[in-house]
Amino acid sequence: MLDKSWQYDVIVIGGGPGGAMTATLLADYGKKVLVLESARFPRYHIGESLIAGTVDLLRRIGVLDRMEEAGFVKKYGVQWVWGENREPWTVYFKDALTMVYGYTYQVERGRFDKMLLDNAAEHGADVREEHKVVDFDLAADGGSTVDFVDSTGTRRQARARWIVDASGQGGVVSNRLHKREWDPFLKKNMAVWSYWKNAERPAGRDAGNTFLPSFEDGWWWFIPLSDEVTSVGMVVDTGALQEYRDSGMDAYYAKCLAATPELAARLRDAEQVEDVHVARDWSYAFERFSGDGYIAVGDAACFIDPLFSTGVHLALLSGFLGAVTINTILDKTEIDRHKVLDFYERTYRAEFTRLRDQVYVLYSGQGGGKESYFWHARNKFEVPGIAPEKAFISLIAGAFAHRPWYGRYLDQLDIPSTLRDAIEDIFSGNSTGIGVDPGDPVCKYREIVVNDDFAIDGKYLRASQSVVGSVGVPLALTPAMESVLAMADGSTSSADLVDRLIETGDHQPDPARRIVHEALSYGLIVPRT
Repeated sequence: MLDKSWQYDVIVIGGGPGGAMTATLLADYGKKVLVLESARFPRYHIGESLIAGTVDLLRRIGVLDRMEEAGFVKKYGVQWVWGENREPWTVYFKDALTMVYGYTYQVERGRFDKMLLDNAAEHGADVREEHKVVDFDLAADGGSTVDFVDSTGTRRQARARWIVDASGQGGVVSNRLHKREWDPFLKKNMAVWSYWKNAERPAGRDAGNTFLPSFEDGWWWFIPLSDEVTSVGMVVDTGALQEYRDSGMDAYYAKCLAATPELAARLRDAEQVEDVHVARDWSYAFERFSGDGYIAVGDAACFIDPLFSTGVHLALLSGFLGAVTINTILDKTEIDRHKVLDFYERTYRAEFTRLRDQVYVLYSGQGGGKESYFWHARNKFEVPGIAPEKAFISLIAGAFAHRPWYGRYLDQLDIPSTLRDAIEDIFSGNSTGIGVDPGDPVCKYREIVVNDDFAIDGKYLRASQSVVGSVGVPLALTPAMESVLAMADGSTSSADLVDRLIETGDHQPDPARRIVHEALSYGLIVPRT
């Protein structure tokens, strides 16, 4: 008979950012959680640059103040030297759509990951380091088991109602159950990097920004990690391993550095303080991110070429989504768990796909100009009429508050009520945006489609509906949106709709304008013809 001390609600395999995020939230939700991590933290890990959308996720699990106290370098934006035009251009996170924080951090992953794992333990998760998972068995009745070898070398077994695979690129569960689909366009890439002391950095706020220059064979990252140390690496074709097998990757690294004058200038008086590291096979996705009895988060589900520094962000975001999904499955048994898992799958895969497709554009368009990258990002974004440059910034910043699944629970995230930076040009006077005369009558689009879906409501998913208008993008069907659609009778203007929302007493002027703007820009209400 299994020792009751090894019986849990959830077992998380892996204590990296995705595993720590999932475990922390599930513990907060009252679940008994075991985290099995094979290493002893702190441990070295590449992937040191965060994106701005990650900061609010860190706040949710209570570590943002610790990030400040730890003194991690702040990153306000990214400077690019990309394509044939070697003129540098910079984007700042403060200019992104619905971005709560206009900055993020450059982190030494050893310290950062330990902070997150320690935080999970402080929130109540049973964290076991140097405990290596060697086998598992998924049971449809919720009695899944995980076999592991503990820090003394003893083999043990724990039982749980649900398993989270947060084991990184090894994918303990995912790799056994599902096929890993290597990206055909990015599969042949590898990363080559080292660390430098006293590299030249820009002055002022830009000192901590990431620098991304491209060159003939690929692209470089320049990531300030502390007052002295900078991570400098490149992503290139794996064919270089064969070509430089005899002379070595150090020689290739030096050759590529010399071929990138903008970067070489920053390292002119710097000292390389570590050997060159190499990692291969950067981009993939498993055919499924979940199944009966388990969910995969972070790299155990998918990974994109590190161009946008999305690894930690996707891990934390999937951990957040995964925790709410699992909590719903365990507590709300009346809800079809397959539909709940499908929500997780679709949501996480959509975020992954959107970012991956933008990486494609930057690789295939190295000879193009920044405007082409901006316009492609606009086509991938779910806000009709957004300015192309703002779409690009929002994409690489990890802005997702505007997206339908996220927008349904904005109130849960302490987003500023006015959302003044969220929507373009709608907070001046009576404007409702997108060039519609506020005095012209509007009516409900005649072919609106209503879909059943889920929304995040605190620690659970709940049944919800989304609505699709003329532009084909779903938007949450909230009570306020229902009111707008009911009032858009062909004789009422968009300005009148704003006034009526305010008159009900439920909305202040700015949120009322935002709601009407969304209805117009998503094609739910249209000018009367």
